[in-house]
Amino acid sequence: MRRDRAVAKKIAWVFLAGLVSGAVVWGFSVPVTGMREPFDSPGYYYMVAMFIAGILAAMPAPRYWWVAVVGIFLGERIYAFAMLPETRSWLLAGIILNLLVFSWLPAALGALSTYCATRWIQRRARVDT
Repeated sequence: MRRDRAVAKKIAWVFLAGLVSGAVVWGFSVPVTGMREPFDSPGYYYMVAMFIAGILAAMPAPRYWWVAVVGIFLGERIYAFAMLPETRSWLLAGIILNLLVFSWLPAALGALSTYCATRWIQRRARVDT
């Protein structure tokens, strides 16, 4: 029972980190790019920010990296819903479009890289001892 609680805590921390990271990607869009929606920004801001968000969100428990991706995706949507009221009517269309366009892919690659790096470091530590 104790182990289940520990796992649930880890998952919750990864999910929370994902929510915050997704919201930060949107929140920093205006100061960094001047665009209200990060995917409208010129250059690579959105892809790079999502990749970094994935890395950071998976850090509390890299084994549950996929939870970070879900958290980031939802964090973006919650931020847009709360801070950009004019986009509320497009919420469902935006969710579907972002799922189909794979806007979550950079976050998934970042989170997965955190998991892979952690596993590699753990294996190297076992070999060296």
